[in-house]
Amino acid sequence: MISISLPKPFAQEHLFQYLRRSKNEITFRVLDDNTIIKLFVINNTHLLSKIRFSSEAINISFINQKPSAAQTLEIEHYVISWFDLNTDLNSFYEQVKDDAILGSIINNFSGLRIVRCPDLFEALSWSIIGQQINLPFAYSCKKALVQIVGESINIEGEIHYAFPTPDKVLELSDEDFRVIKFSSQKVKYIRIVAEAIEAGSLSKESLELLDFKQAKEELLKLKGIGNWSANYTLMRCLGYKEAFPIADVGLQNALKLILKKSEKPSIEEIYEMAIPWKGWEAYATFYLWQTLL
Repeated sequence: MISISLPKPFAQEHLFQYLRRSKNEITFRVLDDNTIIKLFVINNTHLLSKIRFSSEAINISFINQKPSAAQTLEIEHYVISWFDLNTDLNSFYEQVKDDAILGSIINNFSGLRIVRCPDLFEALSWSIIGQQINLPFAYSCKKALVQIVGESINIEGEIHYAFPTPDKVLELSDEDFRVIKFSSQKVKYIRIVAEAIEAGSLSKESLELLDFKQAKEELLKLKGIGNWSANYTLMRCLGYKEAFPIADVGLQNALKLILKKSEKPSIEEIYEMAIPWKGWEAYATFYLWQTLL
């Protein structure tokens, strides 16, 4: 078993509200008692985990087989990243406590941490899938992709899935993608990302060595990765607190509701509002998204 201490504050209720936002999410399963069932695939070994939360810790046990020491460490690092356990939320709260927009929101969602997507290929793929479509359709496309080419394991009649690896996605034909309703442009972009990762020219480890601006520039070199996708990936996968997907429709809608405006604020207006959030734009965005759930 793996046991990871929970930082303070940590809001489990808000975490699970976010994790349950789509019934089409199949790379993990949330049970009624808030246990998470997740399949990890490490060096072709399928490890089905059961992730439970107490008031003090996250406890991870394994259903089908015991992981090696190296696999245990990798899973521990994944979970720490997934739930952003190393971030000092109090620094964020101190900075924005008097902000006209975030001041009350941080009280409503105290302890909420960004739910990250630790796998770079999954994060970039999700940022491409979600371009210019609504969230329910994006989830249905992701589900279809995972079902046709993702890793899976059948335990007691239940199939558990993991997001596909780049090499598996590159095996799909144009027709395979057409059947699961991927546009030709998105197929092109996902293949570009998959090829870069497979070739070793793009990796999470190399991006983590760069500062925010440098990492963003590297992602923007990929055709199909624009400002929104780059900032989304830097926020959700790499944990850059200054990442700011400012053109995000959800962010704009949240601000429209909070400000009680008839129209969504402009990009220029959002930049002005975000001046007090400097260095914490990713967290500001995530908290504003949460107001829409």
